Amino acid sequence: MDQIIIFCAKYLFFLVVVIAFVYWLKLAKRQKIEMIFFGLITLAIAFVLAKLGGALFYDARPFVTDHIVSLFPYVADNGFPSDHALFSAVIAVTVYATSKKWGLVLGGLAVLVGISRVLAHVHHPVDIIASLVFAVLAGLAAYFLTPKIIRFAKKQ
Repeated sequence: MDQIIIFCAKYLFFLVVVIAFVYWLKLAKRQKIEMIFFGLITLAIAFVLAKLGGALFYDARPFVTDHIVSLFPYVADNGFPSDHALFSAVIAVTVYATSKKWGLVLGGLAVLVGISRVLAHVHHPVDIIASLVFAVLAGLAAYFLTPKIIRFAKKQ
């Protein structure tokens, strides 16, 4: 069971990337461009939220605070928020803007990434929840900003 947790905690987000990329390849050119803009905007906003959150809140990793051994070696830095969960959730939110079905599938995988990182003792649940919230908030902002940015880009 530990090997499954380790795999999901360390590598499952690659599957999220691959599924999203294959989905993107099947889109029409206009949708591909819109999805790229949406994803980059979502990623930028989520990154800023994560950096601000990490600067305002320090959460030592469970293997440091709870005196337990993580399932794989990891740096004893601030665990808030989880980069793996954030990146997976940003991709899920980006795909969700175009396909609710595939967005939910990827969202489920993003949650599984987060749960696995908690079970591997490299994050606390708050780190994962914050990552998911930051990704959703960034996606909501991108939903309103993307059409404006695309219109502006077309005028240039």
